[in-house]
Amino acid sequence: MSGAAIQRMILRKERDDALSSSETVKRVGKTGAVIVDENASSLLIEGDEATIRIATQAAAGWTAISIKHYSVPDTRMKVGH
Repeated sequence: MSGAAIQRMILRKERDDALSSSETVKRVGKTGAVIVDENASSLLIEGDEATIRIATQAAAGWTAISIKHYSVPDTRMKVGH
């Protein structure tokens, strides 16, 4: 993951019959993605784009949700400009 941009994605359990979170963590971990946070129905994973793509394919019964980042505008008044 050295030269590529690191991305984060949420995996959310889609069906009751999907793999458990602990089994999904094992599968996703084997792809090289890093599990940042885990609970029973969602996982926060990070890795480069190719790793994330492979990790989401390994998580059968789970849906992938992209995380978008937004810049907050600077609303401070500028004096003298």
